[in-house]
Amino acid sequence: MVHLEKIPHNPGVYLWKDKYGVVIYIGKAKDLFNRTHQYFNKDVSIKTKELVKEISDIDFIITKNNNDAMVLEANLINKYKPKFNILLRENSNYPYIVVTNEKDPRIVYTKNKNYDGKYYGPFANNDMNKYDIYNLLQQLFPLRKCNKVPKKKCLYYDMGICLAPCINKIENEQYENIKKKINDFFNNNDKNILNDLKQKEEENAKSLNFEKAKIYHDLQNSINQIKTNAKINVQVDSNSEIDVVGYYVKDQYLTIVIHKYIKGKLLEVNKQINEYFGEIKEYLSSYLNQYYLNNKNVPKTIYIDSEIESLNKEILSIPKKGNYKQIVDNANLNAKHYFEYNLLSFEKNKDKTTKAFEELKVVLNEPNLNLIHVFDISNLFEKDKVGGMIALENGIFNKKLYRKFIIKNEKQQGDVQYMTEVISRQYKRMIDEKQILPNLIIVDGGINQIHAAIDVLKQLKLDKMINVIGLSKDKKHKTDKIITNTNEIVLDKKSGLYSYLFNIQEEVHRFAITFNRQKRMQIFE
Repeated sequence: MVHLEKIPHNPGVYLWKDKYGVVIYIGKAKDLFNRTHQYFNKDVSIKTKELVKEISDIDFIITKNNNDAMVLEANLINKYKPKFNILLRENSNYPYIVVTNEKDPRIVYTKNKNYDGKYYGPFANNDMNKYDIYNLLQQLFPLRKCNKVPKKKCLYYDMGICLAPCINKIENEQYENIKKKINDFFNNNDKNILNDLKQKEEENAKSLNFEKAKIYHDLQNSINQIKTNAKINVQVDSNSEIDVVGYYVKDQYLTIVIHKYIKGKLLEVNKQINEYFGEIKEYLSSYLNQYYLNNKNVPKTIYIDSEIESLNKEILSIPKKGNYKQIVDNANLNAKHYFEYNLLSFEKNKDKTTKAFEELKVVLNEPNLNLIHVFDISNLFEKDKVGGMIALENGIFNKKLYRKFIIKNEKQQGDVQYMTEVISRQYKRMIDEKQILPNLIIVDGGINQIHAAIDVLKQLKLDKMINVIGLSKDKKHKTDKIITNTNEIVLDKKSGLYSYLFNIQEEVHRFAITFNRQKRMQIFE
């Protein structure tokens, strides 16, 4: 069920998801609240009605402004390739403005990052003429305008908007001073620029040079107009692989949001509400250390606004100002809104999960279920055969422990044989690495899948240590009963235990089928 009443009136990106958690549409909005509610109006188009029929959930990411929302939307569409989106073409890249690192630097307007230099942008806001910014910079800062330095001066030098390295020797210090002013311009530190233009306007007006005074007056208006239309920000370094950690604390809850930037683009968001005990910094430190301990994609830098004890202090950074401070503040804002939007459902689900988990222990006569592994197989006409494993710690999903498997033995046929391979590979690896084994294995299927799992455990001498059950489905393909090696337990579909096991089965199915789709997509790309 989608809950829209707590979505904020902020700019950002929204992600509609189907019942399997698969992203089916991504959009951007100046006002997330207003835009998402529009989908449920009576007078929407037929195409929108088709989308709404498949909507089961929503996620959203707040951005500083509409420009950032448009860039993030493009990045996420490119990553998820939702079926209701029109895919962006390669030549629809957003433009940048770059100050080159040449001996005599230039200001260049480009959609491709082929230049060696300092990049600003990307600029995606349709309310703002990006080329006007470029032209304004060319007038404000007297860097060379020609692609190659000529042997004689040109009109730009006579107009006073080029230092003319063709006829003058320009010191590097002079260029560095101009570069600093350009950087100030993009970071909204443009008071000195405006003051200088105002002074030149007044000087020319006193000298009755009204035509030149008007030029300086118009330049000031152009700067103020651009500032009104869009807040310009320096993009995260395009070579960066960083994580930005935001958090929000209220009552006994800690909400953590981790924004992952890859090559300067925000491509992944992890969000979680947790109950915490003791000191907030200790809990935050413990959570992040666990999160990154077994994470293969540890970034070069983690930005956060709090001093915490870390396993690797060298990669932690607390920005005090500038662009990185802004993106940390934005992550904190996202954490706050995620908490406000999800608190009620979190509390309800926590209570239901706790009761259902305890009931499962009683039904199976298994007082210790600290770790549960759940397996599913996904294939299309015996092609693109994959397996998925999800994990629950103390009854709660732990996505850090999820695993994907590509079926390697081409001679095998059918889900039972595929299940045998996947379970064998998983526990051989865990034994070799001396990892903590699960108390329970749940397979998506009936007695044949159970026997396959038990046979593997016997070969590995684990059958006395790990119990195995299956979740079978009825003719309507809905979770129906628990199957053990000796009996069947029919589930009451109105019970909390049924809902709990149904969600587990839906999660493992979503995880496996999403991996299958990703694998098939790679073949066609």
